[in-house]
Formats: sequence, C-alpha cells, structure tokens
Amino acid sequence: MKAKPILTALLAALLSLVALAGWSAPPSSVEQVPRLTKDTVKELLGKPDVVIVDIRYIRQYEQSDKKIPGAVFVQPENFDEFVKNHPKKDATYVLY
Repeated sequence: MKAKPILTALLAALLSLVALAGWSAPPSSVEQVPRLTKDTVKELLGKPDVVIVDIRYIRQYEQSDKKIPGAVFVQPENFDEFVKNHPKKDATYVLY
C-alpha cells in the first residue's frame, strides 16, 4: 500500500516538469512576437521545418518585385483559413 503515495508523488512531479518545460501560452500582444533580422531569415530559407509566409494584399504582392523565393503567398483576410489548412505545429512560421 505504500506504493500508491509514491506513485502519486511521482506523477505530480512529472506533471510539474512537463508544465515547466515549455507549455506556454502564445504571445498575447504584438510586442511579444519575436522579430527576425534579414540575415536570420536568410539562414532559415530552405529548411524543411520553416514556412515563410508573404502576407500582403494582392495588389501589393502583384506590384512588388521583392518576393522571397519559396514563400507561400496568403492574403491577410485568408490567413485564418491558411492556419486551419496547414496545421504544422512543429514548424516555424515566418510572416512578412
């Protein structure tokens, strides 16, 4: 019967470690979203776990000669749909 309190204590300790290990809430404001430098983004290009998202309005996108090769174009009003249809939870999304 001594095993039950020990098992309960181990389970509680394990749950505490999991909670501390990084199950954090998403950013609650724009200021909390990490900003990346151009050089940092260049290093991320081509990595399979990185999705570069060009999130401009169609007119801005079409008139611009500056586009990142391999970036996925999503209009701002369609971003929620994009997130629902591309749920790569382990990927890093870079929005510009």
